[in-house]
Amino acid sequence: MGGKILCLHGFVQTGSVFARKSSAVRKALKKIGYETVYLTAPVKLQPADLPFEKDQGVSSLGGSTEEEDYRSWWPTREAAPNYYDLTEAFKSVTEVIETQGPFEGILGFSQGAGFAGLLCNHIHKLHASQPPLSFAIFYSGFRVLVEQHQQYYEGGINIPTLHILGSLDSVVPDERSAKLVNICNEANRTVFTHPGGHFVPNTKNAVNVLVSWLTKLEEAKVENEKDSVNDDDWDAFDNIGKV
Repeated sequence: MGGKILCLHGFVQTGSVFARKSSAVRKALKKIGYETVYLTAPVKLQPADLPFEKDQGVSSLGGSTEEEDYRSWWPTREAAPNYYDLTEAFKSVTEVIETQGPFEGILGFSQGAGFAGLLCNHIHKLHASQPPLSFAIFYSGFRVLVEQHQQYYEGGINIPTLHILGSLDSVVPDERSAKLVNICNEANRTVFTHPGGHFVPNTKNAVNVLVSWLTKLEEAKVENEKDSVNDDDWDAFDNIGKV
């Protein structure tokens, strides 16, 4: 088991803030052989970009009021010509693949989970060294509904996905998170709801759900590889004596 997981933070967070907020998850992943790479979004937010009073809204979204560096994966002002433009976000992901990739899986929180959903079918097209992802983990995830990005969901999300949702999450409520869940292959998706709000749960139970899910994925992968080897052996046996 192992490999690298690309971690994408939420709106108004940075990679370093998200690493602190998800410390129990990060440490648990390290114990089972995964290296986490926390990327910081390229769009720097100005006070006018924030749809709330800074001190109140930042903390409710999982950000840190002690920092002045607030980031977003895409421009958020509706009046701006580059509203929801992903050019810079894709560029940031391409650069981190070049310097720290490739990645086995992806993990995102809130807006970062929304961006991760867009990357599931697209990340391997950004750089030749990046293979298709093996899995995706969404905390408080949602489907991005703007028309120009629906192409990234074409065919649905078919890799194994884990959706961790908060029963008291008022930022990404059930009906919003369901739109992402429903575009993921039913046979490959797992949903876990924790009794909290809009954050990455660091409780033992929630972390164990993640570790158990990844362990089962790895066990299934090993079994599939064994079956593939056995099939190759039988093919070789059947071909004995053939000219």
